[in-house]
Amino acid sequence: MAIQAPGVGSGLDVNNIVSQLMDLERRPIDRLDSKQNIVNAQISAYGSLSSKISSFQDAMQKLSSPSEFKVFSGTSNDEDLFTTEVSSEASTGSYSVEVQVLAERDKIASKAYTDTATSVGEGTLTLSTGTDSFDVIIDGTNNTVAGIRDAINNASDNTGVTASIITDDDGAHLVLSSNDTGLANALKVTVADTSDGSNTDDSGLSSLAFEVGVVEHRAAISSALDSVVKIEGFTVTSSSNTITGAVSGLTINAKAIGASTIDVTRDDEKITESVQAFADAYNALRTEIKTQRSGQLEADSTLLTLERQLSGVLNSGASVTGSSFSYLIEVGLSTDDTGTMALDSSKLTDVLNTDFSSLVKLFSAEDEGIAFRLDNLAEGFLGSGGLIEAREDGLQEQVDRIEDQKLRIEDRLISVERRIRAQFTALDTLVSNLSNTGSFLTEQLASLPGVTRSS
Repeated sequence: MAIQAPGVGSGLDVNNIVSQLMDLERRPIDRLDSKQNIVNAQISAYGSLSSKISSFQDAMQKLSSPSEFKVFSGTSNDEDLFTTEVSSEASTGSYSVEVQVLAERDKIASKAYTDTATSVGEGTLTLSTGTDSFDVIIDGTNNTVAGIRDAINNASDNTGVTASIITDDDGAHLVLSSNDTGLANALKVTVADTSDGSNTDDSGLSSLAFEVGVVEHRAAISSALDSVVKIEGFTVTSSSNTITGAVSGLTINAKAIGASTIDVTRDDEKITESVQAFADAYNALRTEIKTQRSGQLEADSTLLTLERQLSGVLNSGASVTGSSFSYLIEVGLSTDDTGTMALDSSKLTDVLNTDFSSLVKLFSAEDEGIAFRLDNLAEGFLGSGGLIEAREDGLQEQVDRIEDQKLRIEDRLISVERRIRAQFTALDTLVSNLSNTGSFLTEQLASLPGVTRSS
């Protein structure tokens, strides 16, 4: 009979013995696991380094273009009349502004109907705003005040007309309004009235007809107007109450009739914040380099390459075309013995007030500016095919090779365990057979004549 449980025949703890033998066989996998953990830790370290370089690059980008230094703030001296917004295209100065006319939209109302369910008429409405128009068919399914309102608002090709209903003491009025202000968006309603055959009288669907100076059954609630604003004495007309382009980089939002001024100033505080963010990001990057040098990237040349290139840009002292400055320390940025960068904001303020153009060029001059060059340096490390990507790709290839090795060993261990168990099964069977034979011989000898059994 075959042995069904390992060790039953021999009395040995076969499962435990096999387990210990397989632990010995698995030692190469354990060593590969340790190696893989180290490589994964290095990949993670590169990820952390990339993050700090990226943050450094973000800080530099705020200084790497002349437009980034054109940070202005605009102040309206009477925000009840108008507010203002400024862009990098603005120039410092004070501007007189007089709002003479506010832009309006066309808004007309129908005569009063008994209620919203009252039938108005049938036919086709053509609603126009400026050069754009759309048609609305009015028939027995939508010829009420409410039905016409919904048909206009739900028209898929509506070009800019909103319908609503206002109910007063006289009844329900259908109100039509152009969505946009200005004469260019004036509202016009023409009618093909199948109710009574007349397209312009004040009955049936034609009661909604409207064209300034042609068909006006009722006075408009409001009439389309362009805004008129004087800036420094020059008249500017706009279809909306938002005036752009009259003054480079300046937007005026007219709110009421009246005159006041707008002051545009350079936002030196924001520029100082950008320079401080540059110093903070640089210090964070240096700290990361120091951390990785004493950690997972201890022997990696990437850190040394990065440090040397950073120092090469910051300490080169190269002249910059159009700038009287060559070094960061000249504008208030200095590094101490530990390499930590600090900003002297008072010195930076002096430079902003006395030689703003040189400051801008020191950082952002194409090919020469410090931030411009550092931004390119960071891109060389982070970009596709850059040094860090190459290092990460190499490490990932190691991980993949280790994983392949582990899989091959695991496959081999299956065969090894199968062979060991087969050997112990054979041993178990042999011992069991020998034991049975011994017992049989003992019994046979004991039954021989003259054999005395010991008590």
